[in-house]
Amino acid sequence: MSANLPVNSPSSPLAETKAVDITISGNNNNLVAHADMVENNITVMLSDPRSRRGESRARITFNTDYYHLFVILGEKFEDDYFLVPKDRALTESTNDELKRKYASLTPEAIEGLKRYLAVFADENHAYGKTDEEQNAYLGFVKDVKIQDNGIKIYYTIITAIPQQILNEHCFEFGISGAKSFNELNRTHWALKQINVIEALSKVGVRII
Repeated sequence: MSANLPVNSPSSPLAETKAVDITISGNNNNLVAHADMVENNITVMLSDPRSRRGESRARITFNTDYYHLFVILGEKFEDDYFLVPKDRALTESTNDELKRKYASLTPEAIEGLKRYLAVFADENHAYGKTDEEQNAYLGFVKDVKIQDNGIKIYYTIITAIPQQILNEHCFEFGISGAKSFNELNRTHWALKQINVIEALSKVGVRII
């Protein structure tokens, strides 16, 4: 992960019909996204700048009706993968319908899970809150592998988000808990029936 990822700060919300362009430098990738709030989809264009003729361009469309929440104690998200304990992978803070559909992690379920955006976070530095320096990250899951020592998640990061914003707006992001303790204080992987792009816009975080 690049050490120079942009950190977003609160600002005026995006209009629902506005296209969102995201350009990422580092890790040999540029990413451009177009958000369509009406259809709850976001289309991502990946390209490798090393290719002079654009042969490596790829278009990916995500469904924004749901998003992944990954909270991993001590994880800095500096590699291209991390591990989730098996007993905390889609086992909690996820509604029963989504558990039945995806918790089996069959090849079909994994392909479905790759259609959704994700928020990646280390556990809060305090109970129910964190300091201004701690960031969570918006991105997406590239692949999921089941191992003896846990569930390996391969991922790509789009941008950084001040994690305290998630603590302050738990309702908007479907993060359950109380003032002194919430989901960002516990290592787990959940799937939320929330449009994360819409939620970020509502709390004033621009994804550009």
